[in-house]
Amino acid sequence: MEPERLPLLKVLDSPFLSLDGTSVEMASLLFLFLAVLVVAGTTWQRQWTRRAVQAVSAVVFFYVVYSCLGVFGMLRNAFHGTTLLGSVYSESCFWMALPVVAASVTGVAGPVFCGWICPTGALQDLAVALRNRLPKLRARATGPRLLVLGAVCLVFLALLVWLSVEKKMFVEDSSLHWAMGVLALCYLVVAGLVDDQAIRGLRLLSVGVILVTAVSRQLITSPTHFAFSSRGDPASALATLIIVLSSLLVSRAFCRYLCPWGAVTGLLARFSRLKIAHDAARCDGCNACNRSCAVQAVELGQVQVDQCQLCFACIDDCPKSALSLVDTWKPAPRPVETAPQKA
Repeated sequence: MEPERLPLLKVLDSPFLSLDGTSVEMASLLFLFLAVLVVAGTTWQRQWTRRAVQAVSAVVFFYVVYSCLGVFGMLRNAFHGTTLLGSVYSESCFWMALPVVAASVTGVAGPVFCGWICPTGALQDLAVALRNRLPKLRARATGPRLLVLGAVCLVFLALLVWLSVEKKMFVEDSSLHWAMGVLALCYLVVAGLVDDQAIRGLRLLSVGVILVTAVSRQLITSPTHFAFSSRGDPASALATLIIVLSSLLVSRAFCRYLCPWGAVTGLLARFSRLKIAHDAARCDGCNACNRSCAVQAVELGQVQVDQCQLCFACIDDCPKSALSLVDTWKPAPRPVETAPQKA
């Protein structure tokens, strides 16, 4: 032991004792954000690079970032940490560290967490890629297809009711309720009974539910929770499967309709530094940008900032280069003043 270093170790050990074991998580998340910010600036094979980052992120979240506990945990931990401010600062930092970092990066660089890092989004992208390669899955919904899909929804609803008979509804195994909600909304959208854009505000309802349960000290588990926890969670595993299957019907359905973290990042993205700009002079109205967007946040080059997940697919697929990433905080160049000419 080196006596001269003992006092310094005590000073650092005491206030950060409750943070023990989280440094690896924080370092991993910061590494992922740094990797995204570095590689997103390159245009060569950017979508393949994004898929590689998603794969690395899935491994990191599965084996390292347990405290996230899925997309619900990002908000629940932040709410809980807020209640500890003024009393237990170090424990408050423990709960708020990851959500604050993710929110801060979103405020500066946009929703890169959703488009590049979130493993729930990566699972849905995998389902979308599978659908695009199978012609039968890409076919338009017909009457018989809708009947089969409706039967699947009813079977899952019956299973949900059966599992909830002896449990508190919306609390224990609550991930199943969100999965059922996503599947039902997908069915309504595919059947043409509701408008895709009109129901996206339901994400704010998810935020409200998490806030209420956090304040009332009720524990609800999010879909895909099993992937971020060391304990078994069959309900969340089933919910994850349903959410992945729902993306065969509507791309990134959970992100569009019920993801609470997506609602928060959508609000923060309105004030972010980096945004996608549209050059109307170059646009020919082909709408390739909308077809390439997994969440249909683009229409004729106009990006809905609160829905965009900054995957850059619209920029990469635009044949006229009418879309580009711009720094909105950068001051506009001043016009060059010329001296008046003498008569």
